[in-house]
Amino acid sequence: MAVLTGVDLLGIQRYVFASNRLKDVLAASWMVDHVVSKAALSAQGIPEDQILMAGGGNAILEFADVAAARTWTARYTRWLHDSAPGLEVAVAHQPYEHQPLALALKALAINLARAKLERRPGAPMPGLSVTASCGLTGLPATALDQGELLSARIVQQRKHIDAAKSRWEQFQPGQLMRAPAWAADFPDDLDDMGRSYGETSLVGVVHVDGNGIGKAIKLWLQRCLDDEVDDQQVRVEYRAWSGRLTELLTHVLDAVVKRVAAAIVEERNERGTRQCLLRGMPAQLGFPLKTKERTILLPIRPILLGGDDLTFVCDGRIALDLAVTALKAFESQPIPHLGEDGGDKTLTACAGVALVKAHAPFYRSYELAEGLCASAKHARSHYNQEYQSESGCWLDWHIGSVRPSDTIAELRKRQYTRDNLKLTMRPYPLTNKAREQTWAWLDRELLGPVEATHQGLRGDPAWANSRGRVKQLDSLAHEGADSIRRQLGAWKVSLPAGLSGGGFIGHRTPLLDATELLDLHLRLDLASDEGREAS
Repeated sequence: MAVLTGVDLLGIQRYVFASNRLKDVLAASWMVDHVVSKAALSAQGIPEDQILMAGGGNAILEFADVAAARTWTARYTRWLHDSAPGLEVAVAHQPYEHQPLALALKALAINLARAKLERRPGAPMPGLSVTASCGLTGLPATALDQGELLSARIVQQRKHIDAAKSRWEQFQPGQLMRAPAWAADFPDDLDDMGRSYGETSLVGVVHVDGNGIGKAIKLWLQRCLDDEVDDQQVRVEYRAWSGRLTELLTHVLDAVVKRVAAAIVEERNERGTRQCLLRGMPAQLGFPLKTKERTILLPIRPILLGGDDLTFVCDGRIALDLAVTALKAFESQPIPHLGEDGGDKTLTACAGVALVKAHAPFYRSYELAEGLCASAKHARSHYNQEYQSESGCWLDWHIGSVRPSDTIAELRKRQYTRDNLKLTMRPYPLTNKAREQTWAWLDRELLGPVEATHQGLRGDPAWANSRGRVKQLDSLAHEGADSIRRQLGAWKVSLPAGLSGGGFIGHRTPLLDATELLDLHLRLDLASDEGREAS
């Protein structure tokens, strides 16, 4: 009896971000990708024609009967335990001899969800008779490497550091347009990610997640059942949209890296020495990049790529610009067979950006980014229900760490709520015809400047030449619209971006969102920057 077997890795984020060292995070990320890759599954005895899907922490396989599926599962899980200690997995089987493959795929998803809920977590006691702990994970140490106590998990991961680095070589930019004599590479240390010495540098942890992928797959399966699509055609379509989804994530990351590469310029400093910088708008927020011999260390490092998720870390000054770049790239390549009519479907995504200190705990920072992404998804869903329309991509962010027990809603209530006033308009849609206050509006009209125009808090002379006024908007917003209106009258100025005199839209204001990003957000828009300087 033919059987489908589903493999689903659990606790991926906890496994990947167990260490706070970038090289260990990279190795753990590679391991997650490797253990469900086609190469690894083939090495474990699965012919490629039996692999329906593999990647993103999941795999769906076909076997001739239940006995063969269970025999392979026993061998695979033992290999997984030895190769990736600490990485857990759920496995479920679904026979389908007397039912369509599409129905078996739906049933397998339910079985996998049940397996994850009903599994009995182990209660390992790995520390018996061991008193030393790994300095990175807190687990019992099993090895000593250059005076450093390491757990079995870290030991296994570090065997694959070279493979982990080579995984991202395909995304390295070729010749740099404005620095042709230099090569470029991703850094292996957060301190090499463009941070400026003598300043409190922030790192951006960016998490991008596709919208409605699961729902689209369910609709596709139901359509296959309703149209009585034969099993072979289901296999063809499944592999087609699964492969295109992988290509889409590759395209998104490639677009992000190319955005960074296009903004790198080579200039001479005051001493006449050539150096490489990242330029954008406003020009004063550009910063020098670290170099090693004739190689520029890019201010970005990809971490996770799979399924419909992308996570990367970067210099905090470019995190929001790169998050927006990723969201725009997400909408650029339609996925076949997932449209409501069986045709192509253009996907959208949401992004969460955690702007934290350079050596903040990785796992907490990722949790914050993931929570911000969920906040953006919630706002998008609420908006779509209210206006009965799809609103595209949404973005949310937060500056600074949060308490472990805080949710995004609790954080916003404590820091951005005064009486009945909400001192933030986050999350923001990227573009939206029905809502004027979008990210593009905040970035270009309220913050500014754009091209050769003098607008926004960073371009209008009434504001750009008086930073004290801009900073005072922060405290005035806490007092309400009347305080802002009175002060603007005393200054004899008006707010940019078409804001009313009080700076509030209903009971919400974008002023704190803008003032917080004033000296932090660098837009990688060289063409606009050059046009502005020429004027």
